[in-house]
Amino acid sequence: MTILNVNFSLSQSKDSTFQNPKRLKFHLDDEKSNWIALHTYAQFWGRVNDNNPGSLVNDQLVNFNSDISIRRFRLGLSGVPFKKTYFYIQFGANNINYLSSRGTSVDILDAHISYEFSKAFSLGTGKSAWNGLSRFTAPSTSKSMTGDINFLALPTLDSTDDLIRKLSVFAKGKLGKVDYRMVIIKPFSVTNSRSFEPEPVANRAIFTDNRQNYQYTGYFKYEFWEKESNSGPFQIGTYLGRKRVLSLGTGLTYQNDALWSLSNSEIVYHDMRLLAVDAFIDLPLNRKKNTALTSYLGYFNYDFGPNYLRNLGVNNPANGLDENLASFNGIGNAFTVNGTGSALVGSFGYLFPRLGNKQTQIQSYLMGQYSNFEALAESIFQYDIGLNWFLRGHQSKFTFNAQNRPILFQTETGIRTVDRKWTLLLQYQFRLD
Repeated sequence: MTILNVNFSLSQSKDSTFQNPKRLKFHLDDEKSNWIALHTYAQFWGRVNDNNPGSLVNDQLVNFNSDISIRRFRLGLSGVPFKKTYFYIQFGANNINYLSSRGTSVDILDAHISYEFSKAFSLGTGKSAWNGLSRFTAPSTSKSMTGDINFLALPTLDSTDDLIRKLSVFAKGKLGKVDYRMVIIKPFSVTNSRSFEPEPVANRAIFTDNRQNYQYTGYFKYEFWEKESNSGPFQIGTYLGRKRVLSLGTGLTYQNDALWSLSNSEIVYHDMRLLAVDAFIDLPLNRKKNTALTSYLGYFNYDFGPNYLRNLGVNNPANGLDENLASFNGIGNAFTVNGTGSALVGSFGYLFPRLGNKQTQIQSYLMGQYSNFEALAESIFQYDIGLNWFLRGHQSKFTFNAQNRPILFQTETGIRTVDRKWTLLLQYQFRLD
């Protein structure tokens, strides 16, 4: 009779930037090649928001409010239980704020498995964040440089996916310096989306379920310096001086007849064609002081069909709208994040030298998005400025973020920016892995 020998350890990380980091890891064999690991993290928000015009909270007009919330909670399990077989399961919830219904459920966000035939080719399936298009279409939300992720890179968020995740078959690997991922997706039903509109609209494309076609996506990046891990789908926003990375990537997403509209009272179907090109650099400047530069630049060209626009209000602090006072943005903190047209998104951060002890550091950053969407009469610009205070890297950090967004109104000459408003955010993140 064979007895499985399970050894539990708090294993030493290879990350020398911080003192004595550990991993919650169970080794399943003496060689320690088969293992299971646990991780968890949570992001807590304190926020002050200058609400969009006409925003209501429980039918009361509120121009300005503050709140406390849980932006994200995660509990996950990953491992290599057998040779060349990798699995990942993660539970979680987003946006638990004072307007949330009681008894908020924790959902199965990720459940996928893959088999590595070689370093050049792995094949997997399940519900996952394995997406193509761009680097941050599968962002590591707990290892981001900015206060929150950029939603331009998430064009189907909660329309045909579930918090980025999709049901898919994916292939991935590394061919020399080329890292690739290719994915075939069965989109989630748009009927269950909060933004679902059951009937086509005149001269404006919206998602439809009438043609239940597969979605195809891929992303290919060339790694000039150190290679990044591709064991999981999530791509890191800043390495905090631990890695020297320079990559150039391109990706695309396609779905036949994904959207529809009315033209001269006739239903017209539209393919979804999305293209992106991006570059990422994380450059250590002084290894002794652990200073570093982190920067990202992405160009996105989207074709959803005529006049498609998507407004999004993250963890929205309002729940109603006075139509007589309303802007085009909608309620709370919402603004236009993507649409048919093109956009540029860029970020830049500087990691300052270590402070009193070897773990504490400060990182400042800027992020901006310049969008030229065909449904708008002019280009729009949104930006964030912020500061990270790392107590223990990404395991324990505070982030202060100030976001400035355009307020759009329908005018005689089209949809234009008439005003701008701020959101101020203080986030604390705890991560254990």
